[in-house]
Amino acid sequence: MSLRASMQVPSPLRRSRCGFTVLELLVAAVITAVLGGFLVVIISNVSSTWTRTSGRLSADAQARSVLDQLAMDLQGAMFRDDGNVWLAASVLDTTANSGLWQPAFRNPKPAGAPLSLAMTAPNLADARYGHAGVWLRFFTTRRGVNSATNATTTLATTSAPVAVSYQLVRRYTATNPANTTSQAYLLHRSEVRPAALVAGATSRPGVLESGYNITGAAYTTANVATNNASVAGDPRTIRTPGTATGTRNLDSVIADNVIDFGIRCYVRDPASPGGLRLIFPATAAGVLSNNATTSRILASLPPGLPTTDPNFSALYNQVFPDVVDVMIRILSEDGARLIDNMEKNQTPAPTAPVKYNSNAQQWWWGVAQENSRVYTRRILLNAKPL
Repeated sequence: MSLRASMQVPSPLRRSRCGFTVLELLVAAVITAVLGGFLVVIISNVSSTWTRTSGRLSADAQARSVLDQLAMDLQGAMFRDDGNVWLAASVLDTTANSGLWQPAFRNPKPAGAPLSLAMTAPNLADARYGHAGVWLRFFTTRRGVNSATNATTTLATTSAPVAVSYQLVRRYTATNPANTTSQAYLLHRSEVRPAALVAGATSRPGVLESGYNITGAAYTTANVATNNASVAGDPRTIRTPGTATGTRNLDSVIADNVIDFGIRCYVRDPASPGGLRLIFPATAAGVLSNNATTSRILASLPPGLPTTDPNFSALYNQVFPDVVDVMIRILSEDGARLIDNMEKNQTPAPTAPVKYNSNAQQWWWGVAQENSRVYTRRILLNAKPL
């Protein structure tokens, strides 16, 4: 047999099996694309779930910290039947109270009813407390050390009556005065030092010097030299928690991305449903009120004032509460980013989507509601008149 005859020439059929046909390549490409699409969707969903979960955990942790602090302060609240106001709460449907509120460039949080002022909602979690929420202030007992091992008793370690305040402010988040672009909704807890702080020749007053009337001038009016809220612990910080310019004081910030803060106050009344009668925000008849101007509580009378007393209807909002329900609404991290993007200065200016009826105010609350959580807690006050 010759060499040529011994060589096997492959048949056309066998040669065709050495590669892929065009149809096979197309099928493989389609399958790969489908699998890739599935992977993109799965990864996107996992990433979105992780982001939502992370944001929720962050909001949960902040809410727990705020509510725990409120519970500790309110359970230690104190008062005397001396005519002074020992607890006060006001609904702020304006932004002028603190002097620190930084307005949004565009699409600000709306004020007034029905979007931002809805205090008559049956469920506290659905209520809204105006443009700046509730300004709550009262006297409580500071928990100090006062131990035998602490040879020197200082203002930082003593247990004593102090004034505290909770207030929501949209303000700068950076202490650097040159940074004028970063703002957020911050919940402040201001605490006044128990007694005077001596710094050189200047003495900065505390609660002892300022007295026990939480609505008094000592807690609302600035003194340029000694009580202007530039130093943490000044009585003025009850109204103005830190400075807006210069060295910005953010020491009193207890939580960020809080867009609403509200309370409901009750006194014990066997004749009322559940044994509790609403006194804030309410009418004299104990009915929820949506009037931000008249909805305030200036507690100066003892809680034992009988609901049948002829003075009760006239002085209902001066009775010290027995029970306080607290509500805070906190944006998720994604929600804070969306609100910030909506409010900041940018070109072209963003417009409200059709989804929100092309209305900027509905857009703000729509985004806020979709990207926030509401937390509530009922707190029993142990205060007895001294």
